[in-house]
Amino acid sequence: MFITTTTSKPRADQMENVETYLAAFLPRLKELPGIIAVYHFLRPEQQEDVTIIVWKDQTALKNYRESPLFQEAVAYEKENQIPSAREGFPLVYPVSQN
Repeated sequence: MFITTTTSKPRADQMENVETYLAAFLPRLKELPGIIAVYHFLRPEQQEDVTIIVWKDQTALKNYRESPLFQEAVAYEKENQIPSAREGFPLVYPVSQN
C-alpha cells in the first residue's frame, strides 16, 4: 500500500468554495480503481485543508496522476491560486485485515 497527502492553504475567503468543490470531487476520486480509503479534514488553526489517500499500490497512484481527474484538481488549484503540496509514502505498518 501507498499513502499520499495533499495539503492546501486556501485563503479564509476561499474555504467555503474549496469545501464545496471537494464535496463533489472526493466521491469521484474514491471511485477510482486502487483506492482503499480517502480522508479529508481541516486544520483551521493552520489554515490548512488536508486530504489523505490510501492506495492499493503506486501503480494506482500513477494511473490517477495521469488521469483527467488529477488534471482537473491541478487546474482548480491553479485557477484559484491555492498553494498545495503533495507527498507520498510507502506504508510500512500494514492495516489489519481483521
